[in-house]
Amino acid sequence: MKKVTIPSEFAGHFFLTTSQVCKLYNFSEKSLKRKEKSKEIPIPPRVQISKNRYGYRTDLTFECLEKISKGCVR
Repeated sequence: MKKVTIPSEFAGHFFLTTSQVCKLYNFSEKSLKRKEKSKEIPIPPRVQISKNRYGYRTDLTFECLEKISKGCVR
C-alpha cells in the first residue's frame, strides 16, 4: 500500500470536519453531500465522531484527493 502524504497543517488530526473537507475539495457543503451521494468522485465515507458530529478520516480523505489529482496533492 502506498503511503499517503498528509500536509503538516492536518498531520495531528485523525478526523477532518465537513468544512475542512469542503475547503480541500473546493466545494460547498451542499455540493459535497450531493457528490458523495452520487459517487461522482471518490469521497471517503462520513464517520460519526460524537452524538451530533460527523467528520471524515484524514488518511482516507487524502487518499481520495490523490486519486482525483493522480498523486499531486501538496
